[in-house]
Amino acid sequence: VRARLVLLAVAGPLATVHRMAAERAAGLLAVVLMQARQEEELAARGRGDFLTDLAEGRIAPEDAPAQARVLGFRPGDTPLLPVVMRLAPELSPSGNWAVLARAVLEELASVGVPVLLGVRPVEGRVPLLLGLRSEGERSAVADRVAAALRAGVERAGLDRAGSQPPVVVVGVPGGWAAAGAGLRHASETATAAQGLDDRPWYDARRLDIDLLLWRLRDHPDLAAFVNRAIGPLREHDRTSRPPLLPTLQAYLAHAGRKAETARDLHLNRQTLYNRLARIGELLGTDLDDPQTVLALSLALRARRHTT
Repeated sequence: VRARLVLLAVAGPLATVHRMAAERAAGLLAVVLMQARQEEELAARGRGDFLTDLAEGRIAPEDAPAQARVLGFRPGDTPLLPVVMRLAPELSPSGNWAVLARAVLEELASVGVPVLLGVRPVEGRVPLLLGLRSEGERSAVADRVAAALRAGVERAGLDRAGSQPPVVVVGVPGGWAAAGAGLRHASETATAAQGLDDRPWYDARRLDIDLLLWRLRDHPDLAAFVNRAIGPLREHDRTSRPPLLPTLQAYLAHAGRKAETARDLHLNRQTLYNRLARIGELLGTDLDDPQTVLALSLALRARRHTT
């Protein structure tokens, strides 16, 4: 926190004692501001501890509303929307989390729904619960919340150049009985989503495959599967040009529609056909076979979690 202390000579010229008093006052104000910031961060951490305990089942659903009210969260009987933001790993231990919590809460004030926001600096997470008026406003609220979270990260100075952008995952609305599981699912999904294409926010329900693959990241069978499925392409791209993995990824993303794939890659049709033929030759597979397409899609998504 930066501040400037201005001493005005109103009734007469400034004397030495006035300057000494101003210097002492500046030191005292710095201590007060530091204490306020620490208290704010401790409060944000306390809310983060409550949300984490709820997610990990240490708080019973029937006890959660009363504890939430103590923390200032009174959503009533409306659906609760779990949201988790995860920062890049290199940012999680450091940063001004008090500024982040205050900035995000100020940004969220315009959303117009009850919010309980906490911080978990060690894990680099910001968990939230929001009270919706109806489940139908989930997408609209998620858009505004994601924008507020990113604005808060920028205001707190946690958007360092070269670091991965924050990942925001939005869970499924429900009551207190589902809130804990929703927070846990969103938290794990936010970790699994790191390294994906940047989006304002991710729907936790659409990343269940990525979450499953992330949970298998240390299993040797996953690395072996990726190597069997796309190993020849990875080896080709290490030594030859043009790389073929981006072509395969775009082709599968467009569900095998060659015209759309060619437009996406800025290629003419014949060049795309030649690359697809080369991919099929290297892999010894038929790119029109549904089982092959499924295996390749899973392998491309799993390669982020393997060395």
